[in-house]
Amino acid sequence: MKKFLLRQNYWFPLIVLSAVLLLNYPVRSEADQKIKLSLSSNLSPGSCLELAADKFKELVEKKSNGNITVVRYPSGELYDSKSEIEAIVNGSVDMAIMHVAYVGARSPELEFISSFGAQGCWNDNEHFYRFLDMPEVRKIADEQFRTKLNAKLLSPISYGVGIVGSKKAIRNVSDFKNFKMRASGTAQSVMYKALGAIPVELSIKEVFMALQRGTIDGAATGPGRFYFSKWYEASPYMIRDYSSPYLQFWHAINLNKWKKLTPENQKTIAETAEEVSQWARIYAIDETETVYRKFKDGLIKELIFFSDEERARLREIVSPVMHDWTIKRCGHEMGEKLWGYMIQARNK
Repeated sequence: MKKFLLRQNYWFPLIVLSAVLLLNYPVRSEADQKIKLSLSSNLSPGSCLELAADKFKELVEKKSNGNITVVRYPSGELYDSKSEIEAIVNGSVDMAIMHVAYVGARSPELEFISSFGAQGCWNDNEHFYRFLDMPEVRKIADEQFRTKLNAKLLSPISYGVGIVGSKKAIRNVSDFKNFKMRASGTAQSVMYKALGAIPVELSIKEVFMALQRGTIDGAATGPGRFYFSKWYEASPYMIRDYSSPYLQFWHAINLNKWKKLTPENQKTIAETAEEVSQWARIYAIDETETVYRKFKDGLIKELIFFSDEERARLREIVSPVMHDWTIKRCGHEMGEKLWGYMIQARNK
């Protein structure tokens, strides 16, 4: 008994001391846990999407007080557009600004939602944004990223308006007849084929040389790509491509990585991604106008805009074709649902 009491007297002070130390030791909260997240992107240096990715890094690190570090791999430094998709799926990279066409190859629903799968069917940019911001549409997009890409959608990011860089002037829809067009993705090929063009499949890296050699007559892209990649040196005409509004690329994070984040870090990342998405919508307008001004100063022979009549004619020609394409790609139920949301957004 005496031995037992001695043991008690020995351990009790140690227990009390341990409790005091635990109470006074600064326990790190979930929000203070330091993590690193890689972020890959694939556009021309200085373009809207690259700047958006840089802005996301800056804001996340600031809002998290440095507890979240975003490691940037810009302008195809880590992956090309196609392999970047697979890297997100398997977790080789944590986050990416994913190319609309390659995402569309895995999910026709996302191809449509990005504006890419319904080219030629939009009245204007406001019509498209009303569609994109519908809760029902965002819900479909979230589910597609989860099931088709093993990813959590953070936000769509505006790439910019569409343009066609061309070796000859295109002043109306009829001028597309027999025009050899480098198109990005099958949906764009279907749309331009409906206009009488001859779609040509080429890697983005092959376009400049193909324009120089006359392998193609023109290529669809955005004003930023056309300017920063100097396509204007081989295609002196730029035509505003009214078939595409502000095309959306996709900012997403690998789903397994997302699930491992604390709720606080998830909140910081999600809110920042949405903030950058809204910033990009405004910046894409400014970028487009800036590029237009540069071209008006003599970099190209002519910047051409279709009349309202030609734009209406384009929609009239391609809408039935793109409707059938949507049903074929998405299935009847989902295809009609997405098409219905597009019509609903048009009439608001």
